[in-house]
Parts: sequence; C-alpha cells; structure tokens
Amino acid sequence: MSTNRRGFLKGLVGAGAGAAATGVAGCAPDISPAPVLDATKDSSGRVVLKVSRYPDLARPGGAVTLRVEGEEQNLLVMHPQGTQYAVVSNTCTHSGCPLGFEDGEAICPCHLSRFALDGRVTHPPARAPLSTYTSSYDSEADELTIDFVAGEVGFPAVVGGKVFFPFTDFPQLRTAGGRVQGTPQGYGKLIFVFALEDGSYSAVDSICTHAKCPVRYREAETDLYCDCHFSRFTRTGEVTQGPATRPLTKFTVTSDATGVTVTIV
Repeated sequence: MSTNRRGFLKGLVGAGAGAAATGVAGCAPDISPAPVLDATKDSSGRVVLKVSRYPDLARPGGAVTLRVEGEEQNLLVMHPQGTQYAVVSNTCTHSGCPLGFEDGEAICPCHLSRFALDGRVTHPPARAPLSTYTSSYDSEADELTIDFVAGEVGFPAVVGGKVFFPFTDFPQLRTAGGRVQGTPQGYGKLIFVFALEDGSYSAVDSICTHAKCPVRYREAETDLYCDCHFSRFTRTGEVTQGPATRPLTKFTVTSDATGVTVTIV
C-alpha cells in the first residue's frame, strides 16, 4: 500500500484535495504522505480495522489515509507508539492539502503546517485545528474501531433524529445573537445553532462545501469562515464569499417555551 508523494496528492483530487494537486510542484521535500486505504462503515456507524492486515498502520510511527464510503472527509489514522492510535481529519486547514505523519504529528506536505494527535495546530501557517474522531484499540483482537457518530461529553445527543437544547441548559439561545456549537452523539460532526435577531433559529453543519474543510464562527464578523480557501457563510449557511458556491448543510429548527429542537435526520 505504499505510494509516492506526488501520486498521493494527485490521487486525492476527487476527494476534495484539488488545492493539493495544483500545488504539487511546490510541495515540501521528503514528506511521505500517508497511503490510502478504503473502508466502509457498519450499521452502527463504525469502521473496524484489523491492524495487522495493514503494514503501514501496524508499525509504530505509521499511518494511513482512510477513505470511508459516504463520508465527506478523509481521515488520517496514526499509530504513534505501542497500542496508541489517533484519528483526525486528513485535510490541512490552511490550504486543503492531504496530510502525512512524521515524528508523532500530522504534517502538511504543501506548506509544513503541523498538528498534534488531538488536532491542535503546533506549527503554522494553519490556524484552525483538525477535526478529531473517537477510536479504541482492542489489543487481544488486534482491532481498531473508529466511531463516526460519537459526540462530545455533555452535549445533547441525537434522539429519534432530533437534538433538543433545553433553555435551562443553554440559556444563550434565549437571547438574539446567542450561539451553541458542539458534536451530538449520533451525528458525530460539529454543528452550529444560532438565535437570530428576528426571533427565529438556524442550525448548520460545519463542513465547507468547497473542499470539505471545517468552518469556524467569527464573533466580530458574525459569520462562518473557512481557513482553507477563505469562503464565508452567513449564520443561516448562505455563501457570501467563494470559492464555495453551495450553502452549508442546513437543519430544520423549531422552538417552544422549553427549548430549541434541531432535526438532524
């Protein structure tokens, strides 16, 4: 499953890494991108890998790029040492290039941004962190399980296709301009929920529709911003600046006297 850097970058164009392909000639030398592995989720939203089947992942210091059917983002699955594994999104938040793994960190071959195992930026030019994914390793079975629907502790989960935000726990949603963001169990991706000035609510997904980079909320500009290619979106998900041309994924939102309900599926 080995690959060279130029072929790797070109091979990921169809997976949202167009910026990487256009910048191949300027890539940093001697960076070995993680080779590609295709996988599918089971009915519970998990991928289970028999680690010994994949030499690039089995060796300490190794990593693979995981392309999962039905998922917008590729993953970087890293094996720093021993029985330790970590999984992050495999798209640099600076310019959308796919990542490799070196010296215990995710590294961008294009402009040398580096990220810790928990997705934090450790070296610019990237500023925004990578998305992280919950994983667990069973040493007896030699199986690594990656959970695509895991959520944040303390954040409301998806129940019956809906996420409920009671005002008692999220009082900021009572006030125009209030915001909640987090990852619901059962969805597995960051969402934003906004209380708008006209008394209505909006809820949107966090994945930019241009190259699948994560967007972040900017308080001063009151917009959602993609650090990869500078697309901008309103709090209702509409594009205000390209290169993105499609709005963010929007969710249906209702409210009553007790709280706000977001319909995810």
